[in-house]
Amino acid sequence: MEWYVFALLAPAFWALNNVFLKFLLTNKFKSFYPTIAIISTVDLAFAFAISLFMPIAVILPFSLFALLAGMIPLVGFWFYSRAMLIEDVTRVVTLFQLIPVFVIFLSVLFLNEVLGVQRYIGIGLVVLAATLISYKKSGGKAFSRVVKFMIPFALAIAVYTIVDKTLLSHIDFWSLFFWNILGTFCGAMCLLSLSGLRKALIETVSTVGKKVFVATLVGEGMYVTGTLCSLAALSLVEAPLASAFFGLQPFYVFFYVLLLSFFLPNILREDINKTSISLKIVAIALMFTGTWLII
Repeated sequence: MEWYVFALLAPAFWALNNVFLKFLLTNKFKSFYPTIAIISTVDLAFAFAISLFMPIAVILPFSLFALLAGMIPLVGFWFYSRAMLIEDVTRVVTLFQLIPVFVIFLSVLFLNEVLGVQRYIGIGLVVLAATLISYKKSGGKAFSRVVKFMIPFALAIAVYTIVDKTLLSHIDFWSLFFWNILGTFCGAMCLLSLSGLRKALIETVSTVGKKVFVATLVGEGMYVTGTLCSLAALSLVEAPLASAFFGLQPFYVFFYVLLLSFFLPNILREDINKTSISLKIVAIALMFTGTWLII
């Protein structure tokens, strides 16, 4: 299968996960640690299930590096969860477009992956779309306040992408996925040493019902599927190209959220006034143009 098929499927599945996560964060979990502890446990269950069917290699020291790399998303997720709690998911996810910018610079520095001028222009258009979508004239501020959270998030995920791309030269993507997920879980469990986080987790688990855990299971199933597609794409093409395609995630999120806002507003409702929709549509059009140039 061509690399761009995997690269297009990854953001489609991740976008579904974003919608589930927005609902869970704002309505059920309400903070960073209970969310990451629960979803990392669910992800680990998926990883072990996959290991029953796919051979997981133990290649030292690369398996250890992959496990340690899995802790990087914990840092990014803290910033991401803060952003999701205060802003529409469509705005937050569109700022994922900052990730390819950092990936470009890091891939040149560490992987010697240099792209042509046309592709850099395409990535520039994607970044312009991210800037446009963050515009939100409210309370005297021209841009959404989540930008300050999404910049460090994007940097953390870009580092994670480059590290995984490097490791794919030494281990297969099934094994990389397993060790990454195990690393995230181990990192989340280490945070249990902090009494405040333990208390927050216990309170959350004791109050949420079975439906919430089912929703978490479905949402993380989408995340796991998207992650496997992304690793498949990274194993076949340069990191900046794959990362730019992953940037189509906002388009999928916008489509999913628009449907929910119209047909199931009790589950998830966002700002769908004419100005907001127009800005998002223009931004998405820029993303498609940028992605076409990248191809």
